[in-house]
Amino acid sequence: MKKLTLLIAACVTIIGSSYAQNIDRVEPLFWWTGMKNPELQLMIYGENIAKYRPSISSEDVVMKSYVTLESSNYMLIYLDISKAQPGTFDIVFQNEDKKFTYSYELKQRKASTNDIQGYDSSDVLYLVMPDRFANGDPSNDQIKMGAEYQVDRSKFGARHGGDLKGIEDHLDYFVDLGVTAIWLNPVLENDARGGSYHGYFATDMYHVDRRLGGNEDYCRMIQKAHDKGLRVVMDIIFNHIGGNHPWVLDPPAKDWINKSPSRRGNHQKTIFYDNYASKYDSDVMNIQVFRWISIRQILTSLVI
Repeated sequence: MKKLTLLIAACVTIIGSSYAQNIDRVEPLFWWTGMKNPELQLMIYGENIAKYRPSISSEDVVMKSYVTLESSNYMLIYLDISKAQPGTFDIVFQNEDKKFTYSYELKQRKASTNDIQGYDSSDVLYLVMPDRFANGDPSNDQIKMGAEYQVDRSKFGARHGGDLKGIEDHLDYFVDLGVTAIWLNPVLENDARGGSYHGYFATDMYHVDRRLGGNEDYCRMIQKAHDKGLRVVMDIIFNHIGGNHPWVLDPPAKDWINKSPSRRGNHQKTIFYDNYASKYDSDVMNIQVFRWISIRQILTSLVI
């Protein structure tokens, strides 16, 4: 009887794993307890996930509602976590034919945020483009991604192999220069063809690009920077994403993305100082570039 029970449990585990493949990603990856706003919104993405009904296994986590979108591959779940404790809870997805669970983690929020500070005129910032700085781990140069790319230091538009380990290995270089904070170009996943080395074609807002090292490497590099008295400016551009982001390839709804005006800026920024620039060029620059720069300056004020 004991052997039969173990066999049944093994079969259930295998079947549950195959069903769990219906979920490709959940965003955010995890969350924290003790937040001022106790509502948590989860975006679930997976093939035909809208055909399932979600429920929560925990008594401390309350599902307020869930919403399906135009694309059947998306679902939004609204949770009340005001009574939740740090740990994991299961989200159960079920329809007439299948049932599977997804385990979601709530972490303990830090009691103090005194170590989180902005930067001011006393700081000396050093801007680093990780792919171009130093290659500390050649093993991540040729990681298979969804989009094709090339690693070739002789070509301007190709990737050059720099990574977070390369920055970590040279922290003393910044200290010796008198730098107080390092500002990295966006390090999030840029699974795009062509010149995605700069970090501005984000395809995942919650994962550091594996060719740079990944989330754990990023956290370790930050900690080692702190140990040397350096801070890190986290550059995240939330007002645009790359063309290979799921929201572009499979939009949740037709109006999900605000489309830019049909005119595109030519990035001739001298127009700002040219009294004789045409009204057309001035308008395009004001719409496409000045707004982007202003938002970017706000977002890059995050220092960790």
